[in-house]
Amino acid sequence: MAISPVMDRATHASAVERLLACPTCRAPLRVEDSRIACRAAPEHLDGTLTDDDVVFLGDRSQVSFFDDRHEVMEAGKACEGAWCLCYEHQATAIEPFLRANTTILDVGCGPSLPYRKPDGCFAIGLEASYESIRVNRALDMRVYGTAAALPLPDRSVDTVLCFYSIHHMTGRDVRENWATVGTVFDEFARVLKPGGDLLVCEVSPWRAAWVAQNLLWDAAKKALGPRLDMFFYTERAYRQLGERALPAASFSKQAYGASMLSTFPPAFSVPWLRVPRFLYPFHVNLYRWSV
Repeated sequence: MAISPVMDRATHASAVERLLACPTCRAPLRVEDSRIACRAAPEHLDGTLTDDDVVFLGDRSQVSFFDDRHEVMEAGKACEGAWCLCYEHQATAIEPFLRANTTILDVGCGPSLPYRKPDGCFAIGLEASYESIRVNRALDMRVYGTAAALPLPDRSVDTVLCFYSIHHMTGRDVRENWATVGTVFDEFARVLKPGGDLLVCEVSPWRAAWVAQNLLWDAAKKALGPRLDMFFYTERAYRQLGERALPAASFSKQAYGASMLSTFPPAFSVPWLRVPRFLYPFHVNLYRWSV
């Protein structure tokens, strides 16, 4: 059952009550008119149904880096070099995990999906950019919220996907970055069903870039403020995050490459800036944890 623009409000409200939960205490939700409240503690949540979107972050005037850039970034990632390096083969690799009669959670889904969603697979998208998620018509349910407090019941999701979204989950300094992403991985572990999969597509810095980032990031954050919303983790760091949150899960990694002479935009928000692959100091990996 897909949540679509033509679905009536009563059916939409029923789906929210059936599939989602309070992001604070995980209690069931109650929907009355356009308001969403926690049944156990109404003060925990003041959410809304707006159009066909589920809003948990309150004031939609909060600005995200992606709100006014998602169209430009879509064009950037769709160019031949970026699509080949970062999306084409990764999407093919994750599609076998998206089966009929399962529920997937795409965290940081943005305005479109790079993979094909099979019939009967229910896709919940979660984004901290309202302007990005509201245009994503490939989803069955659109949620404006945060990965650090997922509005889902325990053990309710078959597959969690993150396509290049982890590195945008930043705080005020490096210590807070680690704490935030640790909380996010705890949330992934909480909502995954036994037998479920966590699939993370990410770029991981080469060692020299990793060292430089850790030395300079706090100072750069003070200077740039919210304009700096990226912090990258190595393969070893992802292993550590997964082992702590999902200690019984099996782990695997698939690396992806491209010709070192191929060019692509390293920042999709600046699609005209293209660099050769050999100047891009990152590995491109798909990390998988099977619970």
